Amino acid sequence: MRIIAGTWRGKKLQVPPGNVTRPTADRARESLFNILTARFQRQGILWSDLTFCDVFAGSGAVGMEALSRGAKQCLFFEKDSNAFHVLLKNTAGIDRAILYKKDALLPPPAPKSVDVVFMDPPYLKNLWQSALEAFFKQGYIDAHTLVIVETDGLGNEMSPSGWILEQIRQSGRNRFLFLKRENEVCPLTSETEEIK
Repeated sequence: MRIIAGTWRGKKLQVPPGNVTRPTADRARESLFNILTARFQRQGILWSDLTFCDVFAGSGAVGMEALSRGAKQCLFFEKDSNAFHVLLKNTAGIDRAILYKKDALLPPPAPKSVDVVFMDPPYLKNLWQSALEAFFKQGYIDAHTLVIVETDGLGNEMSPSGWILEQIRQSGRNRFLFLKRENEVCPLTSETEEIK
């Protein structure tokens, strides 16, 4: 596993042993960040303007990708001890990385909201809706925050009440749901789009 682009392009990342985590594949991560970069460019937003949050972080590959591209800060949440140990190694010496060894369903109150929240929960456990609500209630998510949830398309993908699904993008088995608070945006599409 490696960082795709930015300051640390090509940097290899450690991965937790066994099947405790399921790292987002390089190709899927590259596709996701291409989508995000194009979106921010259309909005006149630079990566250096953004704060990022990597929930169910595992190795921290997604958050590290955001930091490599210039995000001004990333909050990482991971409760598994082995994964957290690897996360510590991958983010060592990076002062823009803030780590929390916390359950994603019980985050502490946020000092302020973030711009992007990425959630990659264990597949088929239907955790993301509860985590989404928890992070909203604790102040990490507000009207402007973009939330991306990675799923495999086999579990419950229904958005909780109060949220709107902007779009779904598919990259191989990986499926990315883009969400915002209801009444804050108009849906871009309700169809699943294949990432090229």
